[in-house]
Amino acid sequence: MNNWRFKLMQFMQGRYGVDPFGKFLLYTGFVLYIFSGFLRLRVAYYIGVIFLIYAFFRILSKNHSKRFKENLKFESIKAKFSKPKADGGRGSRKKWQEAQARQAQNQQSAAADDTQFYNYYRCRNCQQIVRVPKGQGTVKITCPKCGNSFTDRT
Repeated sequence: MNNWRFKLMQFMQGRYGVDPFGKFLLYTGFVLYIFSGFLRLRVAYYIGVIFLIYAFFRILSKNHSKRFKENLKFESIKAKFSKPKADGGRGSRKKWQEAQARQAQNQQSAAADDTQFYNYYRCRNCQQIVRVPKGQGTVKITCPKCGNSFTDRT
């Protein structure tokens, strides 16, 4: 079971893969293909098949720069037809800022939890901060930066 997945992963390595333009081509081609079957429209059938072939060509392509430029062109055309956001397009930036604030808060709380298990000492030679586990008694601390050793109680 895993053997075919591994072989597929090896085959797809270095290939462009699926992007929004590729998804659009796949979905549109599939819809046209199904639509042509119900209404017996040869034109829709051929257009659908061409879209599907081109989508698979893009997915399997190794020319990343051309596929990226095609996707940018598609995104710019798509932006002309879509409604502008109510917040002026700044919703994603606001979400990013909120995520950054949460991440900073989590790091601060992690640092506060860190002091519960470790003592911090400053090397007397180079001023490097050295972290030592608490509850070890009197230990010989060696600075990783300069190699200076000193003894202190944890």
